[in-house]
Amino acid sequence: MKHLEFVLENHTEVLKFLKSRFPMYHRSNFFFRDVQFGVQTMLEDRGIRVRYTEAEGIARALVEKLEREKIFLPIDRQTWAVQYPEFRTPVVKPPVAAKPAGTPVPVAAPATAVGS
Repeated sequence: MKHLEFVLENHTEVLKFLKSRFPMYHRSNFFFRDVQFGVQTMLEDRGIRVRYTEAEGIARALVEKLEREKIFLPIDRQTWAVQYPEFRTPVVKPPVAAKPAGTPVPVAAPATAVGS
């Protein structure tokens, strides 16, 4: 199965493709059907037509490899936690509030004439 070998040898490219199609982030959950349909779509985009069952087998093998490499941590049979720091979401810091202007300068009272 040369399609299987291609997917396994290029798992980094496959992960990037999956991220472009599905919400896949560092420490997020990811599901088997997303892997399967993602692999099938990626191969079809390359002109390689695969059947549902073949895509399922390729996805299973990919998931097993990603588990061995600790990129996918199993939650259950169909779900994994993604451990891929390259897919971290950027930290968005809240806007810094403008510093309050200095204490307002009091308006001087008009001078009164001495002895008035």
